[in-house]
Amino acid sequence: MKIAFISLLLTIATTCNRPLLELEVIDTTLLENVPSASGITKAGDKFFVIGDDSPYLFKVDEDGRILDKSLIYSTELLDGNRLDKVKKPDFEALESVNENEILAFGSGAKSPERDIFLHITLNDSINVNTYQVSEFYDHLRKHHALDGAHLNIEGVALYHENIYLFNRGKNVIFIFDYSDLLDYLEGRKTFSEPQALVYKLPQIDGFESGFSGATILEEENLVLFTASVEKTGTAYNDGQIAGSFIGAIPIVNNTFSKKYGVAAIPNNDTPLKVESVTVAEKTPDGKLRLSLVTDDDKGNSIRLNCLLKI
Repeated sequence: MKIAFISLLLTIATTCNRPLLELEVIDTTLLENVPSASGITKAGDKFFVIGDDSPYLFKVDEDGRILDKSLIYSTELLDGNRLDKVKKPDFEALESVNENEILAFGSGAKSPERDIFLHITLNDSINVNTYQVSEFYDHLRKHHALDGAHLNIEGVALYHENIYLFNRGKNVIFIFDYSDLLDYLEGRKTFSEPQALVYKLPQIDGFESGFSGATILEEENLVLFTASVEKTGTAYNDGQIAGSFIGAIPIVNNTFSKKYGVAAIPNNDTPLKVESVTVAEKTPDGKLRLSLVTDDDKGNSIRLNCLLKI
């Protein structure tokens, strides 16, 4: 079902010499029967969506219609179409490695329930390897970059040989060698301390936005991220939704820049909590067509079709 939405072009001038971004929302679609969308990725020519309180991986088409769903977690705690908030794995970070491989991370905001990592392969049928990663997340919780702040992994992205985990709250990006991390999670290697980058993101009403999703365009050496504002002081409790941003971080000499471009994501009457971003295609005029998903903390999910000029 399409939702009426007036296309709006919004350009935000930012501080710290950040470049301008231009975001145009083309249309929005209600993701029917997809609760609490928290991640979207494109693998091959298909889009996949997860919800933070859903045990399913949803395959969707260009228009947001559900084509299929696959069980990726136990339905034991399912109440209707949503998992129990206290015991849910809270899948918040989703990214494709290639057209046949997807990664999903629980947020780690509550241990051990949310300390889950899924390695999903998409061949003739879906195969899911599930890892309980409390030990790994405990290492991150103790990392000096967090400085005692909550762990709340909300985004994951890959670039060359590295994997990047985006923490919400205190906005930290943890950097690991992807192969080494898999070896550690499989028990073949010991833990290697990650690099970490800390960012200050835009505020709304005095509340700093927090990373909520990410992806990387290797050919463009560019990180795309979403960030949203909830008026709450914890990683566990939901708060009043105040709005969201799209951002772009250049990668220079294999290093994330500390400067980034950002634009506010337009609201249609009600502020949106945008949870994730993936690139649908690059247009002939040099823009990026993006797919975003939102969660209203009440179980409803919306997909936004957008154009981004960078």
